[in-house]
Amino acid sequence: MNCKKNVLLIRSFRGDDELVRQLDDALINVFCIPITRIEEIEQDQRNKTIIFDFDHFDIAIFVSVNAARIGLSLLEKYWPMFPQHVVFFAIGAQTAACIRDHNLEVIVPFTETTEGLLSLRGLRDVGSKRIVIFRGEGGREKLACELAKRGAQVTYYELYRRVTDEDNLKNALKVLPSVDCLVAHSSASLALLGRPSNLIASNLRVVVPSDRVGGYAADLGYRLLNVAKGAAPWSMREAVMSALKEIPLTT
Repeated sequence: MNCKKNVLLIRSFRGDDELVRQLDDALINVFCIPITRIEEIEQDQRNKTIIFDFDHFDIAIFVSVNAARIGLSLLEKYWPMFPQHVVFFAIGAQTAACIRDHNLEVIVPFTETTEGLLSLRGLRDVGSKRIVIFRGEGGREKLACELAKRGAQVTYYELYRRVTDEDNLKNALKVLPSVDCLVAHSSASLALLGRPSNLIASNLRVVVPSDRVGGYAADLGYRLLNVAKGAAPWSMREAVMSALKEIPLTT
């Protein structure tokens, strides 16, 4: 009897993936097929100026682990000691952990989303504050737009882009009909997979980190959705376990 369930994880590769470890511990077969890869953006003079003038900012926000990893590495080349007045924010626990690895204090929301960040007290009254957002190319605009409405001067620092891995995308599409659950961390990754067949849409459990991504999945046609309480590993694991409980054992 095969009691293990099969889960497909398609986000970009992470060397030390806590979600994979937690699912492995739960005796789940995890297929890690990253359909995108992270490519660092060559730094132009504008971005170098942001680094040189980092002490001109009041707040630094990091919206992903990759943004924190790449951004702090660049900052440390020019700032062996970070300006003490700059307040650091992270979108989630894993991003915050990366920042703390650099011996920095960081504020992180309980709900690991853009909306969670915007609800934090330290980002409510930001009139005349200068804020730099470290992110990937082409991210959501809601954070910057809302902060600007609150009176902040917002600057983007785009550090990387996600590039489609065509071979892995083909492999993920081949594996998709044989798995019990798809874990998709973003609308962009779902878009790369395209619209599912009626059979897949009706039978595949899809786990997403937010209502926004869940809404996009529903628009594509997926019918069995499980929305986690955020993108943190424990939240996604909890949602995966809940989704898999609905699937009967196979022999």
